[in-house]
Amino acid sequence: MEENNVATGSSAVADGEVNAVGLDIGTSRIVMAGGPNGHKAVTQLNAFVGVPYSKMTEAILQQNKMVFYRNGKELFVFGNDSERFASFFNAVPRRPMQYGVLNPQEPMGQQIIQSIIESILPRARKNELLSFSVPGKGDGADTNLVYHEAILKNFAQSLGYEAKAVNEGLAVVFAELQNENFTGIGISCGGGMCNVCVAFLSVPMLTFSIPLGGDYIDSSVSSVVDEPITRVRLIKEESLDLSRQPKDKVSSALHIYYEEVINTLVTKLREEFENSRQLPKLDRAMPIVLSGGTAKPKGFLQKFESIVKSGGFPVQISDIRMASDPLTATARGCYIAAMSEVR
Repeated sequence: MEENNVATGSSAVADGEVNAVGLDIGTSRIVMAGGPNGHKAVTQLNAFVGVPYSKMTEAILQQNKMVFYRNGKELFVFGNDSERFASFFNAVPRRPMQYGVLNPQEPMGQQIIQSIIESILPRARKNELLSFSVPGKGDGADTNLVYHEAILKNFAQSLGYEAKAVNEGLAVVFAELQNENFTGIGISCGGGMCNVCVAFLSVPMLTFSIPLGGDYIDSSVSSVVDEPITRVRLIKEESLDLSRQPKDKVSSALHIYYEEVINTLVTKLREEFENSRQLPKLDRAMPIVLSGGTAKPKGFLQKFESIVKSGGFPVQISDIRMASDPLTATARGCYIAAMSEVR
Protein backbone atom coordinates (compact mmCIF):
# COMPACT_ATOMS: atom_id res chain seq x y z
CA MET A 1 0.00 0.00 0.00
CA GLU A 2 1.18 3.50 -0.76
CA GLU A 3 1.86 5.79 2.16
CA ASN A 4 -0.80 8.45 1.60
CA ASN A 5 -4.38 8.90 0.43
CA VAL A 6 -5.26 5.26 -0.15
CA ALA A 7 -8.70 3.77 0.39
CA THR A 8 -8.76 0.05 1.05
CA GLY A 9 -11.61 -2.45 1.20
CA SER A 10 -14.08 -4.26 -1.00
CA SER A 11 -16.60 -2.39 -3.11
CA ALA A 12 -20.24 -2.88 -2.15
CA VAL A 13 -21.42 -2.83 -5.76
CA ALA A 14 -21.83 -6.01 -7.75
CA ASP A 15 -20.82 -6.05 -11.38
CA GLY A 16 -23.59 -5.25 -13.80
CA GLU A 17 -24.72 -2.72 -16.34
CA VAL A 18 -25.94 0.60 -15.00
CA ASN A 19 -27.95 2.92 -17.25
CA ALA A 20 -28.66 5.59 -14.67
CA VAL A 21 -27.93 6.03 -10.99
CA GLY A 22 -29.59 7.86 -8.13
CA LEU A 23 -27.46 8.95 -5.20
CA ASP A 24 -28.82 10.27 -1.91
CA ILE A 25 -25.95 12.05 -0.16
CA GLY A 26 -27.36 12.67 3.29
CA THR A 27 -25.83 13.81 6.55
CA SER A 28 -26.12 10.36 8.13
CA ARG A 29 -26.23 7.99 5.13
CA ILE A 30 -25.26 7.75 1.48
CA VAL A 31 -27.63 5.59 -0.56
CA MET A 32 -27.16 4.47 -4.17
CA ALA A 33 -30.19 3.31 -6.18
CA GLY A 34 -29.78 1.54 -9.51
CA GLY A 35 -30.68 -1.64 -11.37
CA PRO A 36 -34.15 -2.37 -12.76
CA ASN A 37 -36.55 0.42 -11.73
CA GLY A 38 -34.01 1.71 -9.21
CA HIS A 39 -35.01 -0.94 -6.68
CA LYS A 40 -31.46 -2.13 -6.03
CA ALA A 41 -30.15 0.02 -3.20
CA VAL A 42 -26.78 0.06 -1.44
CA THR A 43 -26.35 2.05 1.77
CA GLN A 44 -23.30 3.24 3.69
CA LEU A 45 -23.16 5.36 6.82
CA ASN A 46 -21.76 8.81 6.07
CA ALA A 47 -19.38 8.64 9.01
CA PHE A 48 -15.81 7.77 9.95
CA VAL A 49 -13.47 7.05 12.86
CA GLY A 50 -9.80 8.03 12.89
CA VAL A 51 -7.01 6.10 14.64
CA PRO A 52 -3.20 6.47 14.60
CA TYR A 53 -1.51 4.46 11.86
CA SER A 54 0.39 1.30 12.68
CA LYS A 55 1.13 -1.76 10.59
CA MET A 56 -0.65 -3.94 13.16
CA THR A 57 -3.83 -1.85 13.08
CA GLU A 58 -3.74 -1.80 9.30
CA ALA A 59 -3.35 -5.58 9.19
CA ILE A 60 -6.25 -6.10 11.61
CA LEU A 61 -8.50 -3.86 9.52
CA GLN A 62 -7.57 -5.80 6.40
CA GLN A 63 -8.15 -9.16 8.12
CA ASN A 64 -11.61 -8.01 9.19
CA LYS A 65 -12.32 -6.71 5.66
CA MET A 66 -13.08 -3.21 6.92
CA VAL A 67 -12.98 -0.34 4.47
CA PHE A 68 -10.55 2.38 5.47
CA TYR A 69 -8.62 5.34 4.16
CA ARG A 70 -5.00 6.01 5.01
CA ASN A 71 -3.68 9.54 5.15
CA GLY A 72 -0.09 9.69 6.34
CA LYS A 73 0.00 8.75 10.01
CA GLU A 74 -3.73 8.20 10.38
CA LEU A 75 -6.21 5.51 9.37
CA PHE A 76 -9.84 6.42 8.81
CA VAL A 77 -12.42 3.63 8.98
CA PHE A 78 -15.52 4.84 7.12
CA GLY A 79 -19.01 3.83 6.09
CA ASN A 80 -20.89 1.04 7.87
CA ASP A 81 -17.66 -0.26 9.39
CA SER A 82 -17.16 3.00 11.28
CA GLU A 83 -20.05 2.22 13.64
CA ARG A 84 -18.72 -1.25 14.42
CA PHE A 85 -15.18 0.08 14.85
CA ALA A 86 -16.35 2.95 17.07
CA SER A 87 -18.18 0.55 19.37
CA PHE A 88 -14.87 -1.21 20.11
CA PHE A 89 -13.50 2.04 21.58
CA ASN A 90 -16.77 3.53 22.92
CA ALA A 91 -16.24 6.41 20.50
CA VAL A 92 -18.71 8.51 18.50
CA PRO A 93 -18.20 8.36 14.71
CA ARG A 94 -17.45 11.71 13.09
CA ARG A 95 -19.58 13.18 10.30
CA PRO A 96 -18.21 14.61 7.03
CA MET A 97 -21.47 16.57 6.69
CA GLN A 98 -23.47 18.82 8.98
CA TYR A 99 -26.93 20.34 8.44
CA GLY A 100 -27.15 18.67 5.04
CA VAL A 101 -23.95 20.13 3.58
CA LEU A 102 -20.20 19.54 3.82
CA ASN A 103 -18.89 20.08 7.33
CA PRO A 104 -16.17 22.78 7.20
CA GLN A 105 -14.91 21.65 10.62
CA GLU A 106 -13.83 18.25 9.24
CA PRO A 107 -10.65 18.68 7.15
CA MET A 108 -10.86 15.05 5.97
CA GLY A 109 -14.57 15.25 5.20
CA GLN A 110 -14.35 15.59 1.43
CA GLN A 111 -11.88 12.73 1.05
CA ILE A 112 -14.04 10.50 3.25
CA ILE A 113 -17.24 11.23 1.30
CA GLN A 114 -15.42 10.58 -1.96
CA SER A 115 -14.14 7.25 -0.60
CA ILE A 116 -17.64 6.24 0.54
CA ILE A 117 -19.12 7.13 -2.85
CA GLU A 118 -16.40 5.18 -4.65
CA SER A 119 -17.07 2.15 -2.41
CA ILE A 120 -20.71 1.86 -3.56
CA LEU A 121 -20.66 3.42 -7.03
CA PRO A 122 -19.05 1.71 -10.05
CA ARG A 123 -17.23 3.77 -12.65
CA ALA A 124 -19.57 5.01 -15.36
CA ARG A 125 -19.83 3.49 -18.77
CA LYS A 126 -20.37 5.76 -21.76
CA ASN A 127 -22.99 8.53 -21.44
CA GLU A 128 -24.31 7.42 -18.05
CA LEU A 129 -26.23 9.91 -15.95
CA LEU A 130 -26.19 10.28 -12.20
CA SER A 131 -28.64 12.41 -10.24
CA PHE A 132 -27.65 13.27 -6.67
CA SER A 133 -29.61 14.91 -3.88
CA VAL A 134 -29.02 18.40 -2.52
CA PRO A 135 -30.91 20.14 0.30
CA GLY A 136 -33.25 23.06 -0.09
CA LYS A 137 -32.35 26.55 1.01
CA GLY A 138 -32.80 27.37 4.66
CA ASP A 139 -31.04 28.37 7.84
CA GLY A 140 -27.66 26.64 7.98
CA ALA A 141 -27.55 25.54 4.34
CA ASP A 142 -27.64 28.67 2.16
CA THR A 143 -24.05 29.85 2.42
CA ASN A 144 -22.46 26.48 1.66
CA LEU A 145 -25.01 25.07 -0.79
CA VAL A 146 -23.36 26.23 -4.03
CA TYR A 147 -19.97 24.92 -2.88
CA HIS A 148 -21.50 21.67 -1.58
CA GLU A 149 -23.27 20.96 -4.88
CA ALA A 150 -20.17 21.75 -6.96
CA ILE A 151 -17.92 19.43 -4.92
CA LEU A 152 -20.37 16.52 -5.12
CA LYS A 153 -20.79 17.07 -8.85
CA ASN A 154 -17.01 16.90 -9.25
CA PHE A 155 -16.92 13.59 -7.34
CA ALA A 156 -19.49 12.06 -9.72
CA GLN A 157 -17.77 13.45 -12.80
CA SER A 158 -14.44 12.00 -11.63
CA LEU A 159 -16.09 8.56 -11.96
CA GLY A 160 -17.19 9.35 -15.51
CA TYR A 161 -20.83 10.31 -14.91
CA GLU A 162 -22.79 13.21 -16.28
CA ALA A 163 -24.05 14.56 -12.98
CA LYS A 164 -27.13 16.61 -12.12
CA ALA A 165 -28.43 17.79 -8.76
CA VAL A 166 -32.00 17.11 -7.58
CA ASN A 167 -33.70 18.76 -4.63
CA GLU A 168 -34.12 16.18 -1.88
CA GLY A 169 -37.81 16.86 -1.28
CA LEU A 170 -38.53 16.71 -5.02
CA ALA A 171 -36.79 13.33 -5.17
CA VAL A 172 -39.31 12.05 -2.60
CA VAL A 173 -42.14 13.28 -4.85
CA PHE A 174 -40.60 11.45 -7.82
CA ALA A 175 -40.26 8.23 -5.82
CA GLU A 176 -43.69 8.15 -4.20
CA LEU A 177 -46.23 10.25 -6.12
CA GLN A 178 -46.24 8.81 -9.63
CA ASN A 179 -49.94 7.91 -9.35
CA GLU A 180 -50.68 11.52 -8.40
CA ASN A 181 -48.87 12.89 -11.48
CA PHE A 182 -45.99 13.95 -9.23
CA THR A 183 -48.17 16.52 -7.50
CA GLY A 184 -47.92 16.84 -3.74
CA ILE A 185 -45.61 17.56 -0.83
CA GLY A 186 -42.45 15.51 -0.38
CA ILE A 187 -40.73 15.69 3.01
CA SER A 188 -37.40 14.07 3.86
CA CYS A 189 -36.53 13.99 7.57
CA GLY A 190 -32.83 13.19 7.76
CA GLY A 191 -30.00 13.33 10.22
CA GLY A 192 -28.97 16.93 9.63
CA MET A 193 -32.16 18.62 8.47
CA CYS A 194 -35.69 18.25 7.14
CA ASN A 195 -36.23 19.03 3.44
CA VAL A 196 -39.56 19.96 1.89
CA CYS A 197 -40.74 20.32 -1.71
CA VAL A 198 -44.20 21.26 -2.94
CA ALA A 199 -44.45 20.00 -6.53
CA PHE A 200 -47.08 20.47 -9.22
CA LEU A 201 -46.89 18.03 -12.16
CA SER A 202 -43.22 17.31 -11.25
CA VAL A 203 -42.31 21.02 -11.17
CA PRO A 204 -40.95 22.25 -7.81
CA MET A 205 -43.07 25.24 -6.82
CA LEU A 206 -41.76 25.64 -3.29
CA THR A 207 -38.66 24.21 -1.59
CA PHE A 208 -37.05 24.84 1.78
CA SER A 209 -35.27 23.14 4.66
CA ILE A 210 -35.00 23.49 8.43
CA PRO A 211 -31.70 22.72 10.22
CA LEU A 212 -33.29 20.23 12.61
CA GLY A 213 -33.17 16.46 12.27
CA GLY A 214 -32.08 13.26 13.91
CA ASP A 215 -28.68 14.57 14.99
CA TYR A 216 -30.30 17.51 16.77
CA ILE A 217 -32.68 15.16 18.58
CA ASP A 218 -29.87 12.78 19.58
CA SER A 219 -27.53 15.49 20.87
CA SER A 220 -30.29 17.36 22.72
CA VAL A 221 -31.56 14.23 24.46
CA SER A 222 -28.01 13.15 25.30
CA SER A 223 -27.37 16.52 26.90
CA VAL A 224 -30.48 16.71 29.08
CA VAL A 225 -30.48 13.09 30.32
CA ASP A 226 -26.68 12.71 30.51
CA GLU A 227 -26.54 9.57 28.36
CA PRO A 228 -24.11 8.80 25.51
CA ILE A 229 -25.38 9.78 22.06
CA THR A 230 -24.82 6.23 20.82
CA ARG A 231 -27.22 4.86 23.46
CA VAL A 232 -29.81 7.54 22.73
CA ARG A 233 -29.61 6.76 19.02
CA LEU A 234 -29.97 3.03 19.67
CA ILE A 235 -33.12 3.56 21.76
CA LYS A 236 -34.53 5.92 19.13
CA GLU A 237 -33.95 3.49 16.27
CA GLU A 238 -34.92 0.23 18.00
CA SER A 239 -37.61 0.85 20.61
CA LEU A 240 -39.05 4.39 20.42
CA ASP A 241 -42.82 4.52 19.93
CA LEU A 242 -44.16 8.07 19.62
CA SER A 243 -47.75 6.82 19.76
CA ARG A 244 -47.38 5.62 23.37
CA GLN A 245 -46.63 7.38 26.61
CA PRO A 246 -42.88 7.48 27.37
CA LYS A 247 -41.71 4.92 29.92
CA ASP A 248 -38.43 6.47 31.11
CA LYS A 249 -36.43 9.70 31.00
CA VAL A 250 -34.73 8.91 27.68
CA SER A 251 -37.95 8.14 25.83
CA SER A 252 -39.62 11.14 27.51
CA ALA A 253 -36.88 13.44 26.20
CA LEU A 254 -37.11 11.84 22.74
CA HIS A 255 -40.86 12.59 22.68
CA ILE A 256 -40.21 16.22 23.64
CA TYR A 257 -37.58 16.88 20.97
CA TYR A 258 -39.43 14.95 18.27
CA GLU A 259 -42.47 17.10 18.96
CA GLU A 260 -40.33 20.24 18.72
CA VAL A 261 -38.90 19.19 15.34
CA ILE A 262 -42.33 18.28 13.92
CA ASN A 263 -43.91 21.49 15.24
CA THR A 264 -41.11 23.59 13.75
CA LEU A 265 -41.43 21.77 10.41
CA VAL A 266 -45.22 22.12 10.18
CA THR A 267 -45.14 25.77 11.29
CA LYS A 268 -42.54 26.57 8.63
CA LEU A 269 -44.58 24.73 5.98
CA ARG A 270 -47.68 26.75 6.90
CA GLU A 271 -45.69 30.00 6.71
CA GLU A 272 -44.18 29.13 3.33
CA PHE A 273 -47.63 28.35 1.89
CA GLU A 274 -49.09 31.58 3.24
CA ASN A 275 -46.20 33.74 2.00
CA SER A 276 -45.69 32.17 -1.43
CA ARG A 277 -47.14 33.80 -4.53
CA GLN A 278 -45.84 31.16 -6.93
CA LEU A 279 -48.22 28.33 -6.10
CA PRO A 280 -50.89 27.51 -8.70
CA LYS A 281 -54.54 27.30 -7.69
CA LEU A 282 -55.30 23.66 -7.01
CA ASP A 283 -58.66 22.08 -7.74
CA ARG A 284 -57.96 19.04 -5.59
CA ALA A 285 -56.35 18.12 -2.28
CA MET A 286 -52.63 17.35 -2.11
CA PRO A 287 -50.95 14.35 -0.45
CA ILE A 288 -48.00 14.62 1.92
CA VAL A 289 -45.31 11.92 1.83
CA LEU A 290 -42.86 11.50 4.72
CA SER A 291 -39.48 9.82 4.36
CA GLY A 292 -36.01 9.63 5.89
CA GLY A 293 -34.52 7.84 8.87
CA THR A 294 -35.79 10.40 11.38
CA ALA A 295 -39.37 9.62 10.30
CA LYS A 296 -39.01 5.87 10.87
CA PRO A 297 -39.91 5.50 14.58
CA LYS A 298 -43.36 4.11 15.32
CA GLY A 299 -45.91 6.83 15.79
CA PHE A 300 -44.10 9.51 13.79
CA LEU A 301 -46.78 9.53 11.09
CA GLN A 302 -49.59 9.80 13.64
CA LYS A 303 -47.78 12.57 15.54
CA PHE A 304 -47.22 14.51 12.31
CA GLU A 305 -50.89 14.09 11.28
CA SER A 306 -52.07 15.28 14.68
CA ILE A 307 -49.96 18.45 14.57
CA VAL A 308 -51.06 19.26 11.00
CA LYS A 309 -54.75 18.84 11.88
CA SER A 310 -54.56 20.67 15.22
CA GLY A 311 -53.58 24.01 13.72
CA GLY A 312 -55.32 23.86 10.37
CA PHE A 313 -53.55 24.10 7.02
CA PRO A 314 -53.55 26.66 4.16
CA VAL A 315 -54.35 24.01 1.51
CA GLN A 316 -56.50 20.91 1.53
CA ILE A 317 -54.55 17.71 2.29
CA SER A 318 -55.87 14.45 0.83
CA ASP A 319 -53.78 12.16 3.01
CA ILE A 320 -50.50 11.94 4.87
CA ARG A 321 -48.50 8.78 4.27
CA MET A 322 -45.12 7.22 4.91
CA ALA A 323 -42.87 6.41 1.95
CA SER A 324 -42.82 2.76 0.91
CA ASP A 325 -39.19 2.59 2.04
CA PRO A 326 -38.28 5.76 3.97
CA LEU A 327 -34.51 5.14 3.87
CA THR A 328 -34.26 4.74 0.09
CA ALA A 329 -36.99 7.12 -1.14
CA THR A 330 -34.63 10.00 -1.97
CA ALA A 331 -32.17 7.76 -3.81
CA ARG A 332 -35.00 6.12 -5.78
CA GLY A 333 -36.35 9.54 -6.69
CA CYS A 334 -32.91 10.61 -7.89
CA TYR A 335 -32.79 7.45 -10.02
CA ILE A 336 -36.15 8.34 -11.59
CA ALA A 337 -34.85 11.85 -12.32
CA ALA A 338 -31.76 10.37 -13.99
CA MET A 339 -33.80 7.89 -16.05
CA SER A 340 -36.07 10.69 -17.30
CA GLU A 341 -32.98 12.41 -18.73
CA VAL A 342 -31.61 9.20 -20.28
CA ARG A 343 -34.86 8.57 -22.12
